[in-house]
Amino acid sequence: MSLSKKILLSKEDQRALEIITDLNKPRGDGVKVKLKNRLHPDQIEQLKPLYIDGKKDLFLSCGRKWGKTELIGYVLWKHALENPGSACYYVGPEAAHARKIIWDGYRLQRYMGNDTQKYIKSIRNQEMMIRLTNGSFIQVVGSDNYAVANGLTPSIAVYDEFKAFNPRWHVEFAPNRAAKAAPLIIIGTKPRAGNKNMDQYNEILEYMRNDPDSYVADRTTFDNPINHLPDQKKIIDQEISQLRARGEEDVVQLEYYSRVVPGGKQAIFPMFRRDKHIHAHEDLIAEIEKDRKRLQWVWIADPGNTTCFGMLFAAYNEYTGNLYILDEIYEKDQSKTSVGIIVPSGKKKCHEFYPQSSIEDDWLKGCDDAAAWFMTEAMSRFGIYFSPAEKWKGTKEEGLSVIKDQLIYDTVKISDRCRNLAEEMEKYAKDLHGRIPKKNDHLIDCFRYLNGMIHYDFNTVQEAVKKKVEMHDGRFRGFLDEEYDSPDDWTTGIMDDFDFD
Repeated sequence: MSLSKKILLSKEDQRALEIITDLNKPRGDGVKVKLKNRLHPDQIEQLKPLYIDGKKDLFLSCGRKWGKTELIGYVLWKHALENPGSACYYVGPEAAHARKIIWDGYRLQRYMGNDTQKYIKSIRNQEMMIRLTNGSFIQVVGSDNYAVANGLTPSIAVYDEFKAFNPRWHVEFAPNRAAKAAPLIIIGTKPRAGNKNMDQYNEILEYMRNDPDSYVADRTTFDNPINHLPDQKKIIDQEISQLRARGEEDVVQLEYYSRVVPGGKQAIFPMFRRDKHIHAHEDLIAEIEKDRKRLQWVWIADPGNTTCFGMLFAAYNEYTGNLYILDEIYEKDQSKTSVGIIVPSGKKKCHEFYPQSSIEDDWLKGCDDAAAWFMTEAMSRFGIYFSPAEKWKGTKEEGLSVIKDQLIYDTVKISDRCRNLAEEMEKYAKDLHGRIPKKNDHLIDCFRYLNGMIHYDFNTVQEAVKKKVEMHDGRFRGFLDEEYDSPDDWTTGIMDDFDFD
C-alpha cells in the first residue's frame, strides 16, 4: 500500500471533526494571550472532571471575570452538537436577568461567530430558544418561573448564579434531571451572609462535596490569564482599590478570590482562612513529635453552666514561637458537662498528645476566672489545679488583637479537629453598633486565655517572624545549641519560606 494513500473520513467523522474545530477556535481576548483553545487553561482544567474523569455534576464558585459565561456557552453548545436531539437548559435567577446576561448580547446565539450559523435551524427570541439542525435545542429560562420546572426534561442543565435562585426551582426541576441522569453544572459567585437562598446553596454544595460523582472547586479572578493583560489588570486593580478604600475587604475577597468573610465588614477575624490556618492533624503531630518533651503543653477551659463547655489543647514551641492548637472539646449536652465527665475526657486528650506525661507537672492549665465552681471541684475530685485567667488574660480587645497578629504572621497552626473553633472565628463579628459580641465565643475565649498563660503577645509574634527569616537565611543559632544536641533535629520540617505579605 502506498504511504501517500489518503485515509478518508466518514461523513459522521468529518462532522465531528468540524464541530471540535469550530468549538475550540481561539477568539477575542484569547487571541491576545495566544491561547491555543477557545477556553483558557484553568477553564479546561475545571472541565476535565466532566469530560475525562466521568463526573456527572460540577459546582464551581468563581471570582469576577474568571470566564464563567464563556464556559457556560462551551458546555451547552458542545453537548447540543455532540448529542443530537438533546434538550440543553441555561437557568438564571430570573428570565429577565438571564436575557440581559446571555441572550440580548447574542453571546449564546453567536457563540462560535460566523461558524455558528451552519448549525442553527431557527432562533425563537420570545422563548429564548436556539434550535439546531441535529434536533437539539438550547433554551434560556429563569428560576422565577419554577412552575414550569417539573415539565422540563433536560439532557444537561447549567445553573448560573445559583445563589440568587428561587429555592423552589431546584425542588421542582431535580427529579426530572435525575430521571435522565443529566449533567448539572452550577456556577457563579458565592452568596453573602444573609442571602435568602443560603441554606439551599450550602446544602447542595455539601452534598456535591461528598458525592463521588460530583466535582467542587473555587476559582479566582486571577486564574484567568486574560486578566493579567495590562488593560484588564489595570481595571481590576482599580476596582479592588475602590472597594478597599470604602472598607469593603469582604467584598474583595468574595468577588475576586471566591472567599467568604462571614461577618462581612464587621468580621473580627477577616484574615482567618481555613486553607491557610487549618492543617491536617497528623501533619501537626508529625511536626511537633521530635520536640515533644521541650514544648509547653497547655489545657484551657471555658466552663459553661447552661450554654456550652469549651476546652482547647495546645503545644507551644517557645524557641520558634510556633503555637499548635491540637484539639477541642465543645460540649452543649448538659448531661455531659459535669466535672466528673468532662475532666476525665480532657485528661484522655492530654495523654493522647503527650503519653506518660504528668497532668500536674507537664501541663499548664487555665480557666475562666468566673468559673470558681469548676476550679474548686476539679481540684477536690481530681487534684488538678486550673489557674484563673484573671491573672493574665488582659482586656478582651488586647487578646483578640494578639490572635489577629498570629493569623496574619502565620505563627499559629490549628488542627482540623478544631471544627468549632474555626466556625466561631469565621462567624465572629461586631454588632451594628460596633460592639464585640458576648456569645458564640467559648473557644475564642479559650484561645485568648491560652495566649495569656504562655505570655504570647505582639512582641512574641515579631520575634517568631524574625526567627523564621533567620532560619531561612541560615543565621539562627546561639543559645539553642545548648538546649539541643543538634540544631538540625528541631529545624527539620520548619517552613522554608516566609512571605511578609
